[in-house]
Amino acid sequence: MDVYSSKLDSSCGAYCIHPHDPTQSTFCSPCALCLHWLDCTSTEEICHSLLTIPLHYIMDSRQPGGAHAVRGGSRQSAVVPNVWGVYRMKSCFGVEWLMLNDPKAIAHVLQGQTTSYHLEESLRQFLSLVTGKGIIYADGPDHARQRKLLQPAFSPSFVKTLTPQVVQCANRVAKQWECLINQSEDASAVVNAYQWAERLTMETIGQTAFGVRFGAIEGEAHELAQSYMGFLSAAYSQPSKLSIALQALALHIPPWIIALARHAPLKRLRVLNTAKATSLAFARKLIQETRAQPEGLVDRHILSILARASNPSAGGKLKRMTEEEIYEQLTTFFVAGYETSCNTLSFAFYELARAPSVQEKVYAEVSDVLGSASALESFEYSVFDDMPYLQAVVKEVFRLHSVVTHGTFQAGTDNVIPFSKPVTTITGERIHTLTVRKGQRVLLSFDGVNTSRDVWGLDAAEFRPERWLEGRLDEVSPDNKCAGPYANLANFGGGPKTCIAWRLAVIELQTFVAVLVNRFRLEIGVPDYKLWKAGCNIVVNPTAKGQESRGPWMPLKLESRAVL
Repeated sequence: MDVYSSKLDSSCGAYCIHPHDPTQSTFCSPCALCLHWLDCTSTEEICHSLLTIPLHYIMDSRQPGGAHAVRGGSRQSAVVPNVWGVYRMKSCFGVEWLMLNDPKAIAHVLQGQTTSYHLEESLRQFLSLVTGKGIIYADGPDHARQRKLLQPAFSPSFVKTLTPQVVQCANRVAKQWECLINQSEDASAVVNAYQWAERLTMETIGQTAFGVRFGAIEGEAHELAQSYMGFLSAAYSQPSKLSIALQALALHIPPWIIALARHAPLKRLRVLNTAKATSLAFARKLIQETRAQPEGLVDRHILSILARASNPSAGGKLKRMTEEEIYEQLTTFFVAGYETSCNTLSFAFYELARAPSVQEKVYAEVSDVLGSASALESFEYSVFDDMPYLQAVVKEVFRLHSVVTHGTFQAGTDNVIPFSKPVTTITGERIHTLTVRKGQRVLLSFDGVNTSRDVWGLDAAEFRPERWLEGRLDEVSPDNKCAGPYANLANFGGGPKTCIAWRLAVIELQTFVAVLVNRFRLEIGVPDYKLWKAGCNIVVNPTAKGQESRGPWMPLKLESRAVL
């Protein structure tokens, strides 16, 4: 028996090291893959047939004062402010996972990517069906090569130059919202903020990645925008019981079979393959046009840099990036960048709409820095240096709403995982490290560590941007650092496989909030709306509790500040 299985109890699967105190348990993400999308009746059926997890230990994750036990499961993703750092659980078909909420343990695994910890090959092949075989799929030396070739497109200096393009997209949304308000009788409009976040994010990708105007904001039907808009939600939200079981079987199927599955006649795979085929044709055309341009032009978008990376002379001693690799990168950027940014912006709208005082502080700060309405039409990245409260709001949105809730890994060798604080086992022993054997599956709870009371304080579950301005978070203990590249948050992973585009994601959210809050007052558009995070396999979408079948939905009431 390996070391950790002799110390951590697994008799009840999905709860923490102290099984006799269910209030200290947490709803874990692997279970979410099986439970997120089901109602209570079907949840019980699935649990009894596939899981070794008693339903009364599945947690509702955002209750005041911490987690508490509920009957029937929860669709909410794991965001528990007072959880134990490590426990053992089982998911579909008895697959065993070591669940980590501890920041030091998470940092250890993230920093060990490509050496000690890897994405399991079956899951890696499954991921390639969705994201393509770009930088997320690549591993080992090939990942290092791709990352070095891609780095110029995501360097701090270049990404900052994209800010005016992001500003332009945000202002185009503002104009559309003004039109809706002008057409109403009460000088307000109620919109589905998620759909507008889709349009805005898609248009921003078109401008910054390709230098192309999709027209998504104005409702134009560009084929590439249409093929990707909402395709993850369409492909993976509300799956059937059979679909859930088939996804769980991925861990038991040889990787080469999963690789062949892309040709299977399944509806969801057809959606993915159609989107990727459209992207492929579009990318080929754009690369040809980019290469035909005179040399010496200043790079205005990411594709121009990628096109150079495929030239025979690119990369020095590195093997150049093939055109096929570039096409795969574009698929990766669309999936990883579009879906995550879209959902994060939706959650930002939600939090701002619930906090009028926060809105007014952002409005006052942006107005003070930019000075006039005309200055809002175009500005550079440097203005954010004078907007500390806006930056605090953005950090708080990322902290509370990690749309990628977890990361899955497999130990490539025997390894010792350290903890930020001692853990008490079921035998009463206090341990500071845990030895795992080669092949052990490990799951990192990103949203769990982002809301840890040990790191963020007793109010970790609350949306309170002021925490970032009080100085307490300026000097975080090394044991409480999760290896994230931004604000000690786990949203973008960490280590050698840190999200390469994280800076662009932050700039986008800063810009969207600055522009739209400066032009509009936001309120929740439906009085009894209760946010529910609906699982979509890779990310979570905002929807209404009890109305998950309607899909992603975040009702937002808009009032123009120009007439207030």
